[in-house]
Amino acid sequence: MRIVLGISRVIVGTLFVISGLIKANDPHGFAYKLDEYFTVFSNDLGTIKKEVPVEVDETLKNSPCFAKLDIKKEYILERIPDEELGFFKKILIQSFGWFAKNSLLLAVLICLIEIVLGLFTVMGFRMKLVAWILFLMILFFTFLTFYSAYYNKVTDCGCFGDALKLTPWQSFVKDVFLLLFILPLFIWRKKINGYPINSYEYFITASSMGLMTVLCLVQFKWQFPIFFHATFLAVRIGLSTIRKPVIQEMGSLILITLASAFFTQYCIDHLSVRDYRPWRIGNNTRELRVGKPELAEIEMIYLNKNTCEEVRQSTKDWSWLDSTFEANHIFYKQDKRVIEPAIEPKIKDISLEDPETGESMADSLFNFSGYAFLLVAPDLKKASDKNMDRINAIAEYSLQNNILFIGGTSSDAETIDEFRHKHQNMFRFYFNDEKALKTILRSNPGLVLLKDGIVVGKWHYNDIPTLDKMRSDYLK
Repeated sequence: MRIVLGISRVIVGTLFVISGLIKANDPHGFAYKLDEYFTVFSNDLGTIKKEVPVEVDETLKNSPCFAKLDIKKEYILERIPDEELGFFKKILIQSFGWFAKNSLLLAVLICLIEIVLGLFTVMGFRMKLVAWILFLMILFFTFLTFYSAYYNKVTDCGCFGDALKLTPWQSFVKDVFLLLFILPLFIWRKKINGYPINSYEYFITASSMGLMTVLCLVQFKWQFPIFFHATFLAVRIGLSTIRKPVIQEMGSLILITLASAFFTQYCIDHLSVRDYRPWRIGNNTRELRVGKPELAEIEMIYLNKNTCEEVRQSTKDWSWLDSTFEANHIFYKQDKRVIEPAIEPKIKDISLEDPETGESMADSLFNFSGYAFLLVAPDLKKASDKNMDRINAIAEYSLQNNILFIGGTSSDAETIDEFRHKHQNMFRFYFNDEKALKTILRSNPGLVLLKDGIVVGKWHYNDIPTLDKMRSDYLK
């Protein structure tokens, strides 16, 4: 039992800490993912699936083969009128709406809880309570990922942010894996006690540090969680000199919570400490815009009039289609056989369309020779005014020195005009999908500097440099 509990504490505790820190590194990104989940649940509760009649060719419908076909049904989602919604559904929909509006706050709280739970599991503190919370959380997330995978609702759970993308089914398997290690902690929770700190506890501490180091260096390429984890495991050892367990627990809880909250708030007020997205500094955006198209073959599916068996014929060569074939077969449908799946570009959905002409500025930005600035402002109505004077100074200098400076926003033309007039912006804004802009950097607004398509600088609106600093440090 001690061996099983020790292994479970190491795996569960370490994974919770690193998962919490990776999400805390990008709290806005985690909030976007929560918002996506809440929207899906709200829509599913507030809509009803209705079948749409499938159009079938009369010849096929009148054929004896028609009764043997399993024709795939098609559905649409239809909004349920408010007066027809039950009381419980109304409460849930309103709750999900509130959660969506406060997704950033919830994201921060979940990150803090994960980090505290992870470290307390490794330390063996308050395991009666910790095991209950772990068990309830993993049950909830297992249901969430199964629902998402089975109904294909959310394609990425966001469990490890952009550092590790998991498909819905992979996310579900991950949660089942964690559940298998959380169950022993829950069943034998009363037998887990991190006091006194002895060779067994030192071994768990060392094993957790070893697992954390391997994961960070091999998979996540980020050393900060190693030092964070080591610091608080060292604090736990230091506090072990205090005889009263409650002081050790409360001291650890306060320090872990404060440090986690400070780190999360820093990433909100600035940019992520470790950037895992395609627009990170040093990346060549021109290369990341290139993908690989899908290699597929269209096949025509017919039914043999005598046996009703499917006969597939390629559209590459139509020599098979003659009067004899048509006399003995009925057209059923066409299908696409994927030979090689498409490889999507890592940077996509950047169009930067002119609000007046619809002309795209994307190629001009990425292929610009020399320096080019992109001011990212997903929502101008919510954009911060801070350091707008510095942005204007950089824009004016750029326009005078053959440096491209443009803005990207999802706001409409009227909002753009109001914003430009209010702030006396000399540069133009171009329309783009909001979600694509938010992947560039988590700031509204934020500034990106490219040189020959390579990202050489990114700034949160709190960190926009002065024109002199920009010229001396970047525009060389």
